[in-house]
Amino acid sequence: MPRNAQVMLAASLAFFFVTATTFTSLGYVLYTMVAELGWSKASAGLSFSLLGLACGLASPLPPLLMKTIGTRWTMTAGCLVLAAGFLLASVITDLNFFFIATALMGIGFTLAAPSPAVYLLATWFPRTSARMIGFYFMIGSSGGIAGPLIVGTIVGLTGDWRLHWMVMAVCSAILALICFACIRDAVKVENVDQVKEAGGQGEQTPAKGGAWTVRKALFTPAFLVLAVVMTVVQMVVTSTHSILVAHIANLGEGAAPGAIAMSLLAFAGTGAKGMTGAVCERIDPRRILVLGLLLQAAAMLLLWSTPLVLVACAAAVLFGTGWGMAWLSAHVLILRYFGAAIAGDMVAMATTATTLAVLGPVGAGRIADVTGSYAPAMLVFAILLACATAIAVMFLRAPGPASVEAEAEPNNDAAAQEAELSAQLAPAE
Repeated sequence: MPRNAQVMLAASLAFFFVTATTFTSLGYVLYTMVAELGWSKASAGLSFSLLGLACGLASPLPPLLMKTIGTRWTMTAGCLVLAAGFLLASVITDLNFFFIATALMGIGFTLAAPSPAVYLLATWFPRTSARMIGFYFMIGSSGGIAGPLIVGTIVGLTGDWRLHWMVMAVCSAILALICFACIRDAVKVENVDQVKEAGGQGEQTPAKGGAWTVRKALFTPAFLVLAVVMTVVQMVVTSTHSILVAHIANLGEGAAPGAIAMSLLAFAGTGAKGMTGAVCERIDPRRILVLGLLLQAAAMLLLWSTPLVLVACAAAVLFGTGWGMAWLSAHVLILRYFGAAIAGDMVAMATTATTLAVLGPVGAGRIADVTGSYAPAMLVFAILLACATAIAVMFLRAPGPASVEAEAEPNNDAAAQEAELSAQLAPAE
């Protein structure tokens, strides 16, 4: 097998695995762990928040390690850190050690995907990098569809969440061997900017009518509104991943339908992201953003009000669709408003703001501890999304004549650019 094909295979497998075993499936495992170990729901939510926080705080590490030890060792180390987190989770009885385990999972996620892989694919496939990166993201996103079903099968058949973590630790060690054997750098990383500009981000021209600087763009009302909207969306998405299984299980039919709902949510989100990029070339992304927020708010209202598992699963599909539309359209707007030259920096700034989203699972857990149900948290999330929608409708405008001109003649590569940028945010996203 050619080396570039080996790189593509190993990198895609790594992204699939980390997506399947962390954000999208942790909520299912937490449901069984909380019941057995007697943890509070707020504590369980905090463990989920630490996973996301560790991902965010570790995001500067991959470029630095890639420069120091190379991409192969960086991704191999990420898989080994994941294995350590999974192994620790399989033997814990104390909540504090589980916090350490989820933090290790977050660090391992960031080291294994997607930043190192984007650089690898951009350098191994210089002529078709956008296409290969798109395939990579599609394969990685499908991990979110498969993960809850895999976890549900292991825990459902054995009733043992410890066995699940042990199996994942073994799989992580095997994945580390695959990365070590297959991953090689086509171009040695000499500086951090090489990784940041992977995929051709540094080769795009700025928005027509004049170039933006990061400092000027950071304080525009357009960016502030987008940062607020993205923070609300990320908070609700992160919280939903952590509580959806438990919420549906509380409706009376166990956790299995919750795993199906999580997979449906991931499937709908993946499909919506794939279609939104193309739709944004024909329809104003602001309209798509607002519609996505409204769909998410409607889904939260359904989850809050319905006692029916089937309706809750339908709400998960609705939520995933709205999430994909809102998340990608927000990135398209950043790209069009401020130009591709600083789009990566502006997305990084917005991502820093979304770190506040880690408070969502803790708050939802605390509400469930007090009220005995996650339904009130769903109502709170619906209200937050409604407020974000109102803010976007009233205050989101192009920041200046230069951006308006750029928006009138959108870049045909916007969808591909945004796929790269959005995948570098999380997980999860």
